[in-house]
Amino acid sequence: MGDDMMMSGDNRSLRRDKRRAPRTETCRPCLVWPKEVPDMTYQGVIINVTPYGMCVRMLDSLPQGTIVMVQLMRDEEFRYPLSAPVEGMIVRNAEDEVGFMDHGVQLLRKALERPATRPVVSQMRRPASSRSTRTRMHTIDLHVTDRGIRRNER
Repeated sequence: MGDDMMMSGDNRSLRRDKRRAPRTETCRPCLVWPKEVPDMTYQGVIINVTPYGMCVRMLDSLPQGTIVMVQLMRDEEFRYPLSAPVEGMIVRNAEDEVGFMDHGVQLLRKALERPATRPVVSQMRRPASSRSTRTRMHTIDLHVTDRGIRRNER
């Protein structure tokens, strides 16, 4: 994996990355807005994703700790949504060399509630031998000839 090993800060040695999951590179348009202010939307591009978060590149900057909603978009004109919005929190900001702001967004997952389970009730079954009576088999010999079917009696 590309995320397993990284160069150290002085570019002299390799060190193991401490990520929980490897990143998946992507380039998906998205809309980002603060959860409290849904009318203030920002356009961005998701650079990479993991099950725990994503990196969103935007022109604007959002402060760390802001709870945001991220909506993946189907097209580059930001008209058609691809999925339902997900809730996340801005955990880091980094300015790119070109002037874009990369935002690290940690996904906030809601705890799944398990439905109450009912005990399994098994019905007592009778053995197969007592269910039905024994069948009686009969054999019959049939011979097919030019004159038709002839039956041999024994």
